[in-house]
Amino acid sequence: MLGIIATTLVGVLPAQADDAAMIQPASGRISYVVGGCPSDPRPTHTGIDIAGSAGTPIVAAYDGVVTTRVVNFGTTGYGNHVIITHASGYTTLYAHMQQAPAVALSQTVTKGQTVGLIGNTGNSFGAHLHFELKRNGANIANQGYACGQTVTRGYPIPMDFPGLQSNTPKTIHETAVHGTSWKKMSTAQQISSRVFTAVNMGTGWGDILSSSGGYLVHSFVNGGRWITLNSGLALNATSMSAVNVGQASPQILAVEDGKLMHVWGDSNGWQKGWTGIHTTGKVSAVVMADNSIQAMINQGGTLYQVWAGGGAWHIGSTGRPVGDAFEAVYMGGSAPQVMTVLNGQLHQIWATSTEWVVMSTGIAIAPGATLSALNMGGGWPQVFTAEAGNLYQTAVMNGGWTRMATGTPASGPIDAVSLGGGQQPRVYTAD
Repeated sequence: MLGIIATTLVGVLPAQADDAAMIQPASGRISYVVGGCPSDPRPTHTGIDIAGSAGTPIVAAYDGVVTTRVVNFGTTGYGNHVIITHASGYTTLYAHMQQAPAVALSQTVTKGQTVGLIGNTGNSFGAHLHFELKRNGANIANQGYACGQTVTRGYPIPMDFPGLQSNTPKTIHETAVHGTSWKKMSTAQQISSRVFTAVNMGTGWGDILSSSGGYLVHSFVNGGRWITLNSGLALNATSMSAVNVGQASPQILAVEDGKLMHVWGDSNGWQKGWTGIHTTGKVSAVVMADNSIQAMINQGGTLYQVWAGGGAWHIGSTGRPVGDAFEAVYMGGSAPQVMTVLNGQLHQIWATSTEWVVMSTGIAIAPGATLSALNMGGGWPQVFTAEAGNLYQTAVMNGGWTRMATGTPASGPIDAVSLGGGQQPRVYTAD
């Protein structure tokens, strides 16, 4: 494994500027900026309106603390909204949420964490996010937005943010069963991103691949200790998923600059190439029975299947809805299965010989949850969810889906790996 990884320590990554430190809080079209648009001036308009699909996530633009939380389903003011206070005098406001905010007053939140859903509450005409960005009370958002522009949740806001660090270190944690209970432990390895994926490469632990500081970064156990190496491959991904195809290094599908990229390692080091597929959504890859790679992606709330054949990558719509929280898992057959959150419940999606089928498990999932799914045998996927700061395990027991608390904290993106041999999975977070 070490033979194909550049042995540059993460600590010597190039210094990153503080531009684009914040990320877009939602996906959609900019219908108004501060003061309105040329076609419709609104001098009293104080924020950026992002017209998007009702019920889709709103995420925190940057790390901070919730200093205002209002639940108001009326027709005046901001409706359901929160204000987050950040370092160096920055504040962000997220208004007109569909339901009560998914975060609590005084809660510490991290960049990319779901804080609510796009809605139409308060003084609002149509589903949208009213987003305000201020520094020391002054409105600064117009520097990075233009009327009619389309933005994608999770992508950088193209502005300079003096005083903020665009690559706040995150520590990789591992949650596993020790003795009779789940325990969360730090690996002491730091990355500057929450875009990561875990994969079982046969070492007894999960390997962590992350898009950190503009590079592909690899964290793994070697000689009984965790180490983190910079691969030397430039990668600025918004989503990534790694699989083990029986080679010395994992293979990865990653979303970068609106393109689905294939990343692999060989004797010449790490390489990447474009699959020819455009996407801005989440990707989740699996290894099929013939050792080929398939993936499922979210394209605007619709689930698509990706596969390789005839020397090219192909994509096709399943015609079925999928949530932002989802993961593919291979349980046999000619296509992956998908576990996803739709309308507040955990759903299972699979392919028959004629169509894709969507079925609710009946398990309620809290707003803003993230999830990971894996094949532990038994004919059904197992699912781990990070909900409201806690880790839950959902599996089929006695013929029915059952959700169990692990008793351990978890926030933000998670990924789980199965090590086989009857062991419980290991769950990884970067927080």
